[in-house]
Amino acid sequence: MSGESESQNEIAACTLTLDGLRVGDCAEIESIATDCDRANRMASLGFIPGRMVRVTRFAPLGDPISVQLEGQEISLRRAEARIIRVKGGA
Repeated sequence: MSGESESQNEIAACTLTLDGLRVGDCAEIESIATDCDRANRMASLGFIPGRMVRVTRFAPLGDPISVQLEGQEISLRRAEARIIRVKGGA
């Protein structure tokens, strides 16, 4: 039983939002906050659970963030990146 809760804790520790990644980090999209009016826009850009995303750069003041998704370079505001939950990040 404790092994199961330890693995759940490891998964929870590896789950964060896209704005929490560093340049060069790759992660799998886990979900998009659906209680946000930007969710449909993110999905139309290709941010769909199961896809891999890689952070390529941050603007000098940290906003926007550029990511690579399905061969495309996309720039997002930090607020937009914050609604995208990812897992992994290495």
